[in-house]
Amino acid sequence: MSAKSPIKETPFFTDAYSVLDATLRDAGYLNDWSFSREEIFTVVGGVAKTGVETIEVGYLSDKADRPLAARCDARLLSELHAHIEGVSNLAGMLSLSEERPAELFASRQDVLDLVRLPCTIEEIPQALRIAEIAERYGIARSLNLVNISTLSREQLMDAGRRIQESGLADLLYLADSRGACRPEEVGAIIESVREHWKGRLGFHAHDNTGFANVNSLLELEAGCQLIDGTVNGLGLGSGNTKISHALAIVQQRQPDKPYRYDSLDTLCREFQGNRIIIC
Repeated sequence: MSAKSPIKETPFFTDAYSVLDATLRDAGYLNDWSFSREEIFTVVGGVAKTGVETIEVGYLSDKADRPLAARCDARLLSELHAHIEGVSNLAGMLSLSEERPAELFASRQDVLDLVRLPCTIEEIPQALRIAEIAERYGIARSLNLVNISTLSREQLMDAGRRIQESGLADLLYLADSRGACRPEEVGAIIESVREHWKGRLGFHAHDNTGFANVNSLLELEAGCQLIDGTVNGLGLGSGNTKISHALAIVQQRQPDKPYRYDSLDTLCREFQGNRIIIC
């Protein structure tokens, strides 16, 4: 396959607003990422046809005994790029506990567009060290700050400052890991982070209290450019923002987005009755 296009030249970075699909990674908590190869290709292919800018395929690992979506090896990523003909970026999440990130990035540098690094506020230095390694291999980096509902204004400001000053993150994502953010808190959270962070900002919602969809809308209104979604909202706990809702609220703010909802409907029908993805 031809070399990947630089992600910073794609709509995920250049458009005012964009969407990331996290179905295979977040819904993987429901079945220990035991998606078949056919299911992985069906999800990625279907989501790409919908026009979603970036697709998170799963976790990154070199442990050969893990399921495909829990390791996302170079062969899988290469075949997925060819399958979707480069219309969407491919992302993977890397646990900070992975022992050899340099080897992992080296083997995937031509087929992995974006690595997402989840971290608590205490783990920011460790995440930045790994981001620096990924930078050497030309892979875009997102720091995903987790458990944001537990952080004070001062902590959010400090996190934004440290990540901004490092120059090592292309994106900063705020993850409402517990699904505990209330709509009236969203604006203050974004304002606090924006005190110092000047780059692209994303939001990853969970629906434990039923506010994932509305919080995603409010995050865009408050200053985020990126939101996550999953097919039918499937994910850890009570799930995530539905990808259909994520697309709709982004398109409401940017009407020229060429999203295809018929392709999303087709994907849902193909998984009708599946033990994990039920649309």
